[in-house]
Formats: sequence, structure tokens, C-alpha cells
Amino acid sequence: MIWSNTQSYANPKVDELLNAAAVELDLDKRKALYAEFQQVVAQDLPIYWINATPYHTAYNSKLVNPPKGIWGTMHPMDMVEISE
Repeated sequence: MIWSNTQSYANPKVDELLNAAAVELDLDKRKALYAEFQQVVAQDLPIYWINATPYHTAYNSKLVNPPKGIWGTMHPMDMVEISE
């Protein structure tokens, strides 16, 4: 399932930081909490990617029906075409 913890990463400090950031109304404090969260996760390195998927992008004013979802160019490209 997308956006779930499929690797079973667990860190009480990360949980604490994310829970605090989720309810923090002060933007600067929330940014600081997320920055600390990123530092902890970068140090733990719960996932290490061993490959990189190539992403292709096309720019042309005649291009119609480009993918617009969260997956970008990993969406099916069967509806993309060049208009005349």
C-alpha cells in the first residue's frame, strides 16, 4: 500500500516528532520539528535504494493529455499524444 510503513521502520523519537508537528500551529516550530525528524531519519537510513527508475519528461506545446497524478511520468502514457 502506498504511503504506508511497509519496511516496518520504528523509532519512538520519530513518532514523537511527527505527532508534535501534526498539531503544532506555529509555522517556525513546526518547520523545526520536521527538520529534526528529517535529521533522525537520515541518520537511521531505514531504506537504502539500490536502483533508480529513469524518469522521462517531454516539453512541447502540442503535447496533450500528459499524466497529472502523483506518479507523474510513471503513469500510463497511452493517452499522451501530439496535437496537430
